[in-house]
Amino acid sequence: MNKVFQSLSEQMRITDHDIERRKVFMSFTNKDVSILKEASSWITSFIPEIVRQFYVLQTGIPEIALIIGDRETLNNLHKSMQVYVYELFEGEYDLTYVEKRLRIGKVHHRIGVSPKLYLSGINQLQLLLEDIIDDNAEENGMNAKDLKQAIRKLMYFDNQFVFDTYISSLQLEVESANYQLEDYASRLEDTVAERTRELTELSQKDPLTNLYNQRAFYEHLEKGMSQVERVGGAYSLLYIDVNKFKTINDTKGHKVGDEILIAVSKAILSTIRMQETAARYGGDEFCILLPNTKAENLSFYCERLFDAFDKMKPLDVTLSVGGAEMSPAAGYNIDDLIIRADKQMYLAKQKAHTTGKHQLRVEIKTLEQV
Repeated sequence: MNKVFQSLSEQMRITDHDIERRKVFMSFTNKDVSILKEASSWITSFIPEIVRQFYVLQTGIPEIALIIGDRETLNNLHKSMQVYVYELFEGEYDLTYVEKRLRIGKVHHRIGVSPKLYLSGINQLQLLLEDIIDDNAEENGMNAKDLKQAIRKLMYFDNQFVFDTYISSLQLEVESANYQLEDYASRLEDTVAERTRELTELSQKDPLTNLYNQRAFYEHLEKGMSQVERVGGAYSLLYIDVNKFKTINDTKGHKVGDEILIAVSKAILSTIRMQETAARYGGDEFCILLPNTKAENLSFYCERLFDAFDKMKPLDVTLSVGGAEMSPAAGYNIDDLIIRADKQMYLAKQKAHTTGKHQLRVEIKTLEQV
């Protein structure tokens, strides 16, 4: 349950039974209750003066004067202290009484009154009360020693609850600090993990095209080969080259060359599926890994790629693409796959120089050819 909806006694699990046990620990008996209640008939008239003297002494202590701060606060404290002293002699020391003592501890802790300052103040109040008792108890038909003893027991009884609240407040502060620390550590861990992921991603990406770099390409290719060897099926590679790229770089400049490379990467990214991987292999060469794709189906993909590139390219330039696959028929050798796809790309490039159009050459092997 949310603590804001609980009383202080409920938060601290203080019950009527607990209160009675504490009275036993303090040897605070019904006789003491009767003595205090009897004294209320004459001692209450002295309370305003007791409180006045109390705050004269308290404001003489620099640390306490600093906490009080201003006249309005001092006046409010006068009123609260008078109520506190009156309640000492009312004879009702139940859960309602205890709740008020817990509130005193809560407030004093909140405004920064340290335990040593609180105890010095309670000691001063007790001495003032005992002076009044010594001077007036006998003429009012009471035993001064018994009354002082009853007051002392009750004030110790009160102090238990005040300091329970101090301790509880400190525990809550520690818990809050721990929670904040854990929350900060958790958020820091998330931030570090995210930053690590970003750095890992950056280390795998080509900065110009945002495609994977050659190192990441080989990592994906090795994973793909392992999967194909384990479960079977086909795994195809497209090897792409920009026709006459060196000439364009030399005549149009590197800025235009970069624009072409970016257009190629955008065309690739717009056409590959989630499970497919694209990389800038180096210079103006790109590779695409297509799992679960046979070599004879690569032409369908390349038609979409050529169409997308034609819409994005900054000037009239074409692509040469070579394709090969890993399969039971073609074998499961990574270097061999790249060599075969590269060879097909060069054959496509030879034709592209003649036709001036995009070209695709694919190596298709059957088991009979192996």
